[in-house]
Amino acid sequence: MALVKKLSKIGNSYGVILPSDILEVAGLSKDSEVEISVKARQIIIKPTRLKDHKVLKTFMKVVEDYQETFQKLAK
Repeated sequence: MALVKKLSKIGNSYGVILPSDILEVAGLSKDSEVEISVKARQIIIKPTRLKDHKVLKTFMKVVEDYQETFQKLAK
């Protein structure tokens, strides 16, 4: 399925409005989190792997909470 859309200015950024039928085919809903990457000048938007995302989010929280401790241990 191919679709041509124009970028829209949103504040200091740009966005694309995705039709609900495209989201449905991709298994996404309005509150879904997506992973955005660029490869070979192509923008790739895909659903996050929820388990991996939760692990990363928890890890980043631990790093933030214990930043000073990690810096001391690194010396």
